[in-house]
Amino acid sequence: MANSLNAAKGAELIEAQTGRRCTRQNLDKLCDRGALRGSPCILQAKPLRVDGDLLVSEYLARVAPHQAEAQQPAAKRERPAAVRSAPTAPKPPPKPPEQLPEYGESRARTEFEKANLLELERRQKEGQLLEREEVERAQAAAIAISKTRLLGVPSTAKQRIPHLSLEEVEILTTLIREALDELASWEMEP
Repeated sequence: MANSLNAAKGAELIEAQTGRRCTRQNLDKLCDRGALRGSPCILQAKPLRVDGDLLVSEYLARVAPHQAEAQQPAAKRERPAAVRSAPTAPKPPPKPPEQLPEYGESRARTEFEKANLLELERRQKEGQLLEREEVERAQAAAIAISKTRLLGVPSTAKQRIPHLSLEEVEILTTLIREALDELASWEMEP
């Protein structure tokens, strides 16, 4: 005679023997419209009754190969014990109770920071804030274009003012390079 289990007990059995999280709802879906549909482990569809002896082997054969760890949402995945116990950066020791802020002050700080984050998100969505990388790329492109245009001034001046001598064009080139070098060495002071 088959070992008849309801959906909740079947889910517990799967979880206990495979180590994968399984709920009654998951098992119902798998049996009703999932990988276990038509499986010999289903004894009765509504209410779900399954054969406990076949359930785990059917689950491992039909479901487990198609459920890679990466496909499961992070919140539902259980990390192996070896990964959980991997050495991490040491946590700072907790503050002694006399140094901890009061609950009200702590809560006020938390709410203030949440409000700041929400304000930043809102401004970013409205297009008032840009990502740092975008700004740096745009700035680098603008600087490169400006440099190219400035270095092209002496040759353009020679074309538009034909009576300029080569020495005068060279002086213009030197002055522009000096100005660019001075700009490149500029640093904002704190």
